[in-house]
Amino acid sequence: MKAKLVLPEEFDDYYAWEVEEKGVFFRATAKLDGREIPLTFYNPIRLAQDIEEEFRSRHSMAISNLVIVQRVTRDNMTAAVEAMGPEFFG
Repeated sequence: MKAKLVLPEEFDDYYAWEVEEKGVFFRATAKLDGREIPLTFYNPIRLAQDIEEEFRSRHSMAISNLVIVQRVTRDNMTAAVEAMGPEFFG
């Protein structure tokens, strides 16, 4: 069974343009076998910037259920979640 991306109801009206511009989205989940797994989406450039910033003040960083896509768009997030095997979701 494939996982399904779940976004806030108002994603397209309020978040889509801003998310793509910022390159990060924290409010997505994947639905699989009745479970909802929180996901964090980043584009590579924004992820590198956030890692660099985080390491200025700390020595480590952890991001649960990180998914990296070329551009943080509904289509790219959906494709990434659908392509993931069940092992990603534990």
